[in-house]
Amino acid sequence: SSPNMSVAPVRSPLATLQRSIDSLVNQPRFARTTLGFLVVDPKTGDTLYSHNAGKLFMPASNQKLLTSTVSLVQLGADYRFRTTFVTRGRIANGVLDGDLIVIGRGDPTISDRVKGNAMLFMGSVVDSIAVRGIHRITGSLRAGGNAFPDSIYGYGWEWDDIRGESAAPVDELEFNEGMIRQHVTENGRDTVVAVATDSPTKSYLGALQLALNGRGVSADKGIAAGIDSVAGPLDTLYSFYSPPLRDILKPFLKPSQNQIGEALIKALGLEKTGVGMTDSGAVVIKRQLAAWGIDSSSTVIYDGSGMSRHDLVTPEAIVKILIGIQRDTAFTAFYEALPIVGVDGTVRTRMLGSAAVNNIHAKTG
Repeated sequence: SSPNMSVAPVRSPLATLQRSIDSLVNQPRFARTTLGFLVVDPKTGDTLYSHNAGKLFMPASNQKLLTSTVSLVQLGADYRFRTTFVTRGRIANGVLDGDLIVIGRGDPTISDRVKGNAMLFMGSVVDSIAVRGIHRITGSLRAGGNAFPDSIYGYGWEWDDIRGESAAPVDELEFNEGMIRQHVTENGRDTVVAVATDSPTKSYLGALQLALNGRGVSADKGIAAGIDSVAGPLDTLYSFYSPPLRDILKPFLKPSQNQIGEALIKALGLEKTGVGMTDSGAVVIKRQLAAWGIDSSSTVIYDGSGMSRHDLVTPEAIVKILIGIQRDTAFTAFYEALPIVGVDGTVRTRMLGSAAVNNIHAKTG
């Protein structure tokens, strides 16, 4: 061949990949952004591409990767939230003489999203109580136990968000993801809008009262403010359990549902330290991350959903979490709960027409 003909060098697939990512990273439109990447082959442990992998970034909903993986490992794929109805009063001639107390532990699944119809489910709960022959309660409907004693909002959540569904509050009694229907007048017309409640407990007990009334059961004193300490002798009327964690992860990760994340981080604290607070759950998460070889300065954890502007995580930590869960017996439950590109969840409309469709399971941030 003539000496001045240029011959393109033969690049390995890895070099081709690295060059194509470089060309994306160096686009002018990213000039003012900070990007972080880490691509690792989990089988060999080889790093295929790295860019700012040790820097801290705000994870947004990628925080749910921490909450879901650690919950699976620490609580188990078969973990269920328990809700118990108790009383101190005697039941005679169809009358419960005293309060009906609900002891919640954060079950986030009494929602239209999980149950199809949350009110219908509450009706079935009331049926199980009414079976005891109760048609009147002389006292009130009351929450008991205070399993989640800290704030109903995440630390650092945006003030502008708290009336919307993304930042609806979370407590040990949670009905329909903290959302309620409100009658408002817009442009002179009456309409019903969904807004976040300012009291999850009141919303839950309100739904319970509605379901009781629908079954002809009255509570003379209505809904009581405050929380019963549930000390002293109590009679258990009825308990029910949520679906197992493996099934809760799908409505958590696929649509990126924030309230389930907050319930899980508090449940981690409650089950593993005896204190159902976000800070306690964060300690449990940090401990598990350390077991996966993640340095404590690689994450800052303020909530379970990623709504907080104070959460921070490195790309390297995310990769180590994914490798850690991949080696765990609970991996299948995690993998099946992730959104699938072009198929469902938050990536249903992403990367359409590419090889990623139906192949990549991914969490958006």
